[in-house]
Amino acid sequence: MNSSRLYYASMMLFWVCYLSLLALVVTYAPQGGISLAVLTLFADAGLVDSAIAAMRAIGLSPLSQSVVFGLLGGFSAASAGLLLFAMMFFVFGEEREQREARPLAQGAVACTAAASMLTTVVFFAGGQAGTLLALEFGALGGLFLTIMSLSQSRIEPDGAGDEGIGELDRVIADHAANHAAFSAQLASISRQGTRS
Repeated sequence: MNSSRLYYASMMLFWVCYLSLLALVVTYAPQGGISLAVLTLFADAGLVDSAIAAMRAIGLSPLSQSVVFGLLGGFSAASAGLLLFAMMFFVFGEEREQREARPLAQGAVACTAAASMLTTVVFFAGGQAGTLLALEFGALGGLFLTIMSLSQSRIEPDGAGDEGIGELDRVIADHAANHAAFSAQLASISRQGTRS
């Protein structure tokens, strides 16, 4: 694995973790957090307080607020999943898989853009501006720059495939040379037989 693949792997892994945490925050923070063993995670609803206030100002019921947070969490989780597959295809795949990684990464950007748009509509309609909006736009900007960088990278064919093709060419050439030598000897023997 060359250094450019490691660079893209680390960059995309950061955004996978970021988006996964963002999905967990919008899923569990409005509910007061989640208990895991002796830990209570995402208990402080400070990240989503302004979003809840904006939705209350609009007049959304608690059920509608849960649906909005569920959509935001779903978009972030889908984006993280697509980006994870794009990372695996680009880092560990061959030339064909590396090319297929770009549409997956673009799908991740589309999901993040949908989450950012939904957050923007809620915050602007409720007359609020909060941390969640900044987090969503930070994710969108970072993913967009990652995809731009990924699109400009040059996909190189794997060396193992080139070595395999070179080995096959050598075997074919050796076989053709042996066949030509055998044919020449056979022709020489048949000529000698006709002279005698």
